[in-house]
Amino acid sequence: MAEPKLIKVCLTNQGEDTETPWAHDLGPAAGPTGSRKVKLVNVPFMHAKPTWGDTIVVSPATEGFPTWDRNGAKWQEISSRIVEDGGRWAMIVDYAPHDDVSSTDAFAALARACDPERLVCEGAWGPREGEPGRVYLAVPKDVTAETVMERLQAVTLPLTLTQIHPLPKRTSRAQTVVGVVPHTPRTPAARAKTVDEQIEQVAKPVRAKTEKAVKAEPAPAAKPKAKAAPAAKASPAPAKAKAKAKAAPAKKAAPAAKKPAAKKPVAKKPAPKPTKKPAKKR
Repeated sequence: MAEPKLIKVCLTNQGEDTETPWAHDLGPAAGPTGSRKVKLVNVPFMHAKPTWGDTIVVSPATEGFPTWDRNGAKWQEISSRIVEDGGRWAMIVDYAPHDDVSSTDAFAALARACDPERLVCEGAWGPREGEPGRVYLAVPKDVTAETVMERLQAVTLPLTLTQIHPLPKRTSRAQTVVGVVPHTPRTPAARAKTVDEQIEQVAKPVRAKTEKAVKAEPAPAAKPKAKAAPAAKASPAPAKAKAKAKAAPAKKAAPAAKKPAAKKPVAKKPAPKPTKKPAKKR
């Protein structure tokens, strides 16, 4: 039997956290005209569910690929948006190659270690500039995050693993290293975070990288604005000159008012000296 056709689909949540994984086209489905039933063959980065192996319904969109919309459903309601659960959940792990080990060799070693454990391993990005690489794992529902870390760390790998999602339990911190999201340090939370909060936390770096790339494109168009800035700063200069010119007369007028006071010593000239001279003639 031939393998179903691969098609690109779009996953979104009311226009946010949009990504386009591959899926097998399983045929027509109930819903808007043109809807298709598909089975994901990628581990999405922005959505913990659906993930690899899940079957969902995608519908035609005005622009882009056939789309599945979470439509704001809470984590407890996600199952209602999935036609058939593939029995896996998404886990996120960072990896840092040892010295003198290339990022390609480190990822290949990690992927080989995942195969015997029935873990679907998909790379998000590789190590660079001192930051670790990141992989997304589709883990069988009967395997815990602690078990995944224990089994992978039991294998001799040329890298260091850091559990990112779900958050490591306090009791397992001696065995796993609390991860740090590349752009923002994370401190232990005062309370246990919900699944939705954890998904949002680990999705931020991916969203930030996309937004940064989009903002970087129109950078050349900003050059004319930089030239206009000096002109805006120069405009207040005449106003300052006028202010100084107006203040100058005020300073000169102040001494002029004091001149009459300086003439008071002249009024002391008619002293009583002449009256003393006649008195000596007696």
